[in-house]
Amino acid sequence: MKFSFFSFFFFLITIVNAQNGFTVTGNMKGIKDNSKVFLVSVDGNDTLAKGTVKNGSFNLKGKTDIADSHFLVFTEPDTKWVVFSGNENVIINGDVSKPGSVQVTGSASHRDYEEFMYYVKPLNDYVNYFRNQLGIATRQSQKDSLGIILNTTYNIYQQAVDQFVARKGSSPVSPLLLQFWYETDPDKDAILLEKRLSFLNGEATKTKYFLALQQLVAADKLGSVGSTAVDFTQNDQNGKPVKLSQFKGKYVLVDFWASWCGPCRLENPNVVKAYNQYKDKNFTILSVSLDQDKSNWLKAINDDKLNWNHVSDLQYWNNAVARTYNIQSIPQNFLIDPNGVIIAKNLRGEDLAKKLKELIK
Repeated sequence: MKFSFFSFFFFLITIVNAQNGFTVTGNMKGIKDNSKVFLVSVDGNDTLAKGTVKNGSFNLKGKTDIADSHFLVFTEPDTKWVVFSGNENVIINGDVSKPGSVQVTGSASHRDYEEFMYYVKPLNDYVNYFRNQLGIATRQSQKDSLGIILNTTYNIYQQAVDQFVARKGSSPVSPLLLQFWYETDPDKDAILLEKRLSFLNGEATKTKYFLALQQLVAADKLGSVGSTAVDFTQNDQNGKPVKLSQFKGKYVLVDFWASWCGPCRLENPNVVKAYNQYKDKNFTILSVSLDQDKSNWLKAINDDKLNWNHVSDLQYWNNAVARTYNIQSIPQNFLIDPNGVIIAKNLRGEDLAKKLKELIK
C-alpha cells in the first residue's frame, strides 16, 4: 500500500512537470566558466531556453509544444549536441573533449534517437558503402558478389526501418528516421513512404519532419509506380488538344523527350521497335516534347519515324506536363495500364518490349 502511494505521488509530479515545461540540467567538463548555453531548434529559428555555465554546471528551463530535436549549444568552446526532448526533466553530463562520454537521460524520445543513430543508421552506411563498391567494381565476378551483398544489406536495413516504425509509431524520432531513409535512398519510393507514414500517430504526427514528409509524398507520388497517372491536355503538331485520358483502356507509354536530346534520339529506335510490335495489341505512345523550336520538333518526329501521338507547348523545361510530372531529366517515360495506373517507368533498350510481352498476350 505504501509503495502504491509513493508511485502515485511521483506520477503526479511527472504530470505537473510536463504541464509546467522542461528542465535541462547537467555538468559538462571542458566548458569555460560563464559560457552561455542555449537550447535551440535544429533550424536555429527558435531559442527555447538560455543560461550561463557555472563550474561546468547549467540549468535551463522552458516549455515546448511537442517533443522534438534540439541543439544544446555552448559558446565557449563553440560546441553543440543533439537533444531529443519534450517537457521532461533532462540531465546531460559529459566531457566536451570526449564526445562519446556525453550521456543524456530523462528523455524517452532521446533514447529512441540513440537507437536510431547506433542501430539503424549504421545499416544505411553499410548500404552506401557496398553501393559505392559496386559502382567502382571492374570484374563481373566482383559485381555479382557485391550485388548479392548489397541486396542483402539493403533488405536488412529496410526491415530495421519497418520494425522501428512499428514499435515506435508515436515517437517523434520515427518521422526523422523516415526522412533520413527517404533522402538517402536513390529509389525514393513515395508510395512506400506514404505507407510508412500511415503507421505514425500521436506526437510523431506533430513534428516538422512528419509535416515535411507529407508534403514530399504529395509532390513525389506524382509519377510513382502504383499511383494513378495525372491526366493532362496539350496540343499536338496541328494545334489539336490531346488528352491522356482519351487513351484509357489501352497500355500507354508517356514518353518525355526532345529533338535536341542526344540520349532521347539514341533511344528512339527501341521505342519505335516496341511500338511497331504492339501498336495493334492495345498499346500506344503519347510523346511529350520539351522542344522550343517547332520545326526541329517536327523534323525529329519525321526523321526518327515516330508514328504516334505527339504533344508540346514548346516551352522547353517549362513544359506544363513535364512540370506536373516533376521531370528533371530526359529521356524519361511512364507505362500506364488500361485503368490509368502507372505500372513501370524509365524502360530503356529492350526493357520496354520485354515488359509489354509480359502484359500483352
